[in-house]
Amino acid sequence: MNKLTKSRLVLIGLILIFFLPIAFSWYLVFFSDYKNKMTSIENGILVEPVIPVGEIESAKLEDNSQLETISGRWTLVFFVDKECDDTCNKKLYQVRQIRLALGKNVDKVDRLLISNNVLDWSSLSQDYLGQKILDNSMKDFARVKNSFNSIAQFNDTSFYLIDPYGFIMMQYKDDIEPKGIIRDIERLIRNAG
Repeated sequence: MNKLTKSRLVLIGLILIFFLPIAFSWYLVFFSDYKNKMTSIENGILVEPVIPVGEIESAKLEDNSQLETISGRWTLVFFVDKECDDTCNKKLYQVRQIRLALGKNVDKVDRLLISNNVLDWSSLSQDYLGQKILDNSMKDFARVKNSFNSIAQFNDTSFYLIDPYGFIMMQYKDDIEPKGIIRDIERLIRNAG
């Protein structure tokens, strides 16, 4: 093999190294069902379209006489129907741990419990400091509850995520691993800047 043929083969090899990946990816995108087999990276169910809920005036579990407005933060929401039973205690614990697991981003996330009844939280208040509650005695209760009820697949056993602009955007089934919610929130905070 002479020198000229050898240099041409090297040149053709270099060209193929650069253009084969482009041609292969073009084929995958336009002529295969590769995209259809891809799964999404979020662990919850995207609420489509997002539901506006706006600012929420709520109280803290440890002092329900003083109302605070929730806005400008990611907010994890769950519901209690009649009383705070073992399931309620488990959810209180989970949302607290999810928030704490966010480390440096802990201040960007709030927790909200929506209760259909006015309950006595005194026995739990010290364990869940900072936990926000919204019950049926508060002025925003009906508006917020109606916003959640307008979700096509609303389920009061699920967790929900409200974005900092006041839109309900994600639903998490109650059997989800907390790590999945943590990953989603970390990704959302990172991408929101």
